[in-house]
Amino acid sequence: MKVKIKIRIILWSLTLVLGFTQLSGQNTNKPVDDFLKSLKGKIDPSICWYTETKLDSTQSVANGFLKAGNSEWTCNLVALPARESEAIDVTALFKLTKGSATSAAVAVSFNFDQWDISNYILVPAMIYGGNRFRILPLEYPPYIHDKQQRPLDMPVTTTNILHLNPDGSFAKVEMNTGNVSTPMFSFFNPARKKGFILLFEQGTEFGNNGMILEEDAGSEAKVKRLSFAITAPGVREERYVMCGRAKSGDKPHDWKAGDELSLKFKIYCFNTPDITDFYEKVFNARKSLTGQNSFNCETPYSAAANLILEHHNNDKWCENEKNALYCNRPGDLSPYHYQIGWSGIPLFSFPDLIAETPERLRRVCLSLDHVLSQSQGKTGLFHAVNREGVFYGDPHGQMKERPSIAMTRRSMDVLYFGIQSLDLIKKRGHADRIKPEWDKALRLCADGLLNVWNKYGQFGQFIDVDNGEMEINGSTAGCAAGAGLALASKYFNEPKYLEVAESATKMYYKRDFLKGYAGGCAAEILQSPDSEAPWDMAESCIALYGITGKSEWIERAKYAVYMLSTWMVSYDYKFPEGSQMEKAGIRAAGSIFASSQNNHSAPGYYILSGDFMLKLFRATGNKRFAEMYKDESHNVIQYVGAPYNPLRKEPGYVTERVQLSDWEGKNMGYVDSSDSNMAWEILAALTSLQNPGIYLHTNDDTFLVLDHVEAKVVKRDKSGVVIQITNPTKYDAKVTILAERKNKAKVPLVLNAFASWPSVKVNKSETLLVKISMDGKTIKPFQE
Repeated sequence: MKVKIKIRIILWSLTLVLGFTQLSGQNTNKPVDDFLKSLKGKIDPSICWYTETKLDSTQSVANGFLKAGNSEWTCNLVALPARESEAIDVTALFKLTKGSATSAAVAVSFNFDQWDISNYILVPAMIYGGNRFRILPLEYPPYIHDKQQRPLDMPVTTTNILHLNPDGSFAKVEMNTGNVSTPMFSFFNPARKKGFILLFEQGTEFGNNGMILEEDAGSEAKVKRLSFAITAPGVREERYVMCGRAKSGDKPHDWKAGDELSLKFKIYCFNTPDITDFYEKVFNARKSLTGQNSFNCETPYSAAANLILEHHNNDKWCENEKNALYCNRPGDLSPYHYQIGWSGIPLFSFPDLIAETPERLRRVCLSLDHVLSQSQGKTGLFHAVNREGVFYGDPHGQMKERPSIAMTRRSMDVLYFGIQSLDLIKKRGHADRIKPEWDKALRLCADGLLNVWNKYGQFGQFIDVDNGEMEINGSTAGCAAGAGLALASKYFNEPKYLEVAESATKMYYKRDFLKGYAGGCAAEILQSPDSEAPWDMAESCIALYGITGKSEWIERAKYAVYMLSTWMVSYDYKFPEGSQMEKAGIRAAGSIFASSQNNHSAPGYYILSGDFMLKLFRATGNKRFAEMYKDESHNVIQYVGAPYNPLRKEPGYVTERVQLSDWEGKNMGYVDSSDSNMAWEILAALTSLQNPGIYLHTNDDTFLVLDHVEAKVVKRDKSGVVIQITNPTKYDAKVTILAERKNKAKVPLVLNAFASWPSVKVNKSETLLVKISMDGKTIKPFQE
């Protein structure tokens, strides 16, 4: 059977190449058109002319040649079979052979006829199912104050993000490659069980390539069609800005005879039974054109964590007669700096608990007391903000007037990180520091979440924490509940918490994820698709797997991670020359776009360490998960201010922007040196403290270096593994190592497992050998 398949591939490859050779000068599009035939697709190279940024006309380079006015163009279209099955590599080489052309661009369009709006369109980090949601024209920060616009059965609602129309009527979406995590257009056709993925490069010497999506498939359309176009230069009439549009400022090019430009593509056309399989194909294909990204070694995990925690204990600690807690800006009047749960305690105190000192432990306990003893609503759910004993709500513009309205997700985060905190306090031998009312508060929180579930069949998005009345329903924010309730079921030995954790997580998976939607987890994006929902779902599924041992949770976690990968930058983005990130050599791969509304990438998971990826890799052995795990966890540390960091020197400072797009103006690659954003500093600290610096199997070749060091295996025998570790940085490092036999990787890690992992000190510029026992529990220096 394998021989027959190989013969078929060879014959098809020869047909494709010979087909191009024979038809050159007649119809150079034919090999690609034949490849896309099952999707009613065709390729169309063309030239575009503009007045400023307004498209005046487009002419196809038919049969590889175009004469327009005094200009003559050629386009050599070369299609070759790719290494991957069900894929071809295509290069379009444009050349102005005669004359000149002003205000022009070249383009390659992929046009699909007999289009149906039930097809699912994906543009990574921007368009999910076409973004065919209800749109409310609200300014930032948005909130639905009008009761008439937020009934309990409210449809998914967003601000004016880039979108297609629900009825399929004509719509045009303009982007460039800086707006997306992977330069890609794709769709899933559920009727034909077919999928399409189009990958292309970031840009050319003209800058980022343009990405134009057009659909005309409404009831009035005579020919229902969809078009994906890639242009160079990228010329948009309008660019996306926060909740709206603005003039792009893009510039077409003035061409002269002899100018040429090539565009490269990788095209997949494949059979796929459902959306989960489609997303898996996207996950596996996303790096296939750009290739493997590279890594910097700037600051070891241990040094980065120390810098952040020293900064926080010097600058982020608030203690007076009314308050005692870690917060973003002590003394600031803005309530946003005193949030609870999401973007607040107990997440903000957890790194200090992990790296405890007597004083840090005191502060952590005071912070926990601030939330668990002083910030709970009458339902057991938690308020949004507690600033010096005064509560504020989540409704932007009415935070003071409506203090009892909060995201339900806040209570989920309090429950999840509260239990982790108390467990770690006990493991460290400080059980006497835990107040009985803390346990009571967490149990009341779990009961409060159960009451919401029993009343509404979901957790909604915003709720009144005093009377339990739903403020705004819907979104996928409730998928975060599974993690906390799963831990609560074990911590309190209460089966009903686990029952709801499983039921609720399954509901969100079926209702939202299996329809290709996941969003609304942040406080100020309405219900826009976002990256937080996929990682919250993955975290909940992994927590449920750890408690139940059921493999079905791994399967759901895999799909959530496939979706999450579409938000993660997959390649080494080229920042504008002269920008701070370009000069610092920042590798953007592994950074993560926030949402379809907030069109910026960011250092990591808001606010998680990402160790769910380690747990997923351990359970599956899938090396692509390991690759994605390293991309993010290694990437985060680049943005931590440090004395020798070429990006920024402010020790422990981290900002949330990894600015690839121009949604906030021409500031791509810019870093605000004055910005210290505690939430992003916390996730960088958690990344450093909850993930191993090196992960390996002692009885196979699994070896993963996450920390900012270099390491390799130099010897294996029955007694263990010898590895060489080199610290190329200018900081001493304490490298944590998780080593285990392959069969142990199938066993879920216990809660706060990182607390028992051994470590080895590697001084700056030092290389040393260490011997690791087969069980991974003993690490000692090794001499040959």
